[in-house]
Amino acid sequence: MKLSSPAGSPPTPDLVPSIDDIVRFFSGTALLMAGRAEGLKRLDLSADGFWQSFSAIVVALPPIALSWIEFESVQGEGRATDMGPVAVYGAHALADVLAWVLPILVLMLVAKPIGYSRKIVPLVVATNWGGAMLAWVFAPYWLIVLLVGMGGGTALLGALVTFASIALTVRLIFFATGKDLGGAVAVTILMIVAALVSYGAVMDLTGIPLI
Repeated sequence: MKLSSPAGSPPTPDLVPSIDDIVRFFSGTALLMAGRAEGLKRLDLSADGFWQSFSAIVVALPPIALSWIEFESVQGEGRATDMGPVAVYGAHALADVLAWVLPILVLMLVAKPIGYSRKIVPLVVATNWGGAMLAWVFAPYWLIVLLVGMGGGTALLGALVTFASIALTVRLIFFATGKDLGGAVAVTILMIVAALVSYGAVMDLTGIPLI
């Protein structure tokens, strides 16, 4: 769906990618995770593509929301009913959006001092679409936990999913930034710390346990 533009004005960028575009972006990030740098060519690294990549948050929303449902149904012990689903799931949404955006804001602020001025666009575009792809790839895990509950086997599977997500993110950033291993590890750590800070801040603000 393209946004309309007034007559005689330049066309408004399509900030909502088509299904074909999303599939192409996902395939590009999958290639990067597989160690194939040509995956970067499947991403839109233009100025419009940079801003469009933030729509990956919306694309990732269904599997991310599934993780909220799993947490509240399996571990929340009816908290959504007691406190109201709007408050509980709103807290989850706020924490995840902050966790997604905060490391990007930090990187954009420090990009020039750390020599990432030319890397920031491929880094942000790749991590946005890569994050959305991983959310969908690992969605079956949340379905499994919803169906069978949390036990030793599902806990082990969850640990493997977490490790795989971190490892694939490091590989994605490594190839998106021109094989900068130190930078890839540092950015991944930043993302993890930002997620913990975001969840902690929202829990302090709302009093709703999220992790």
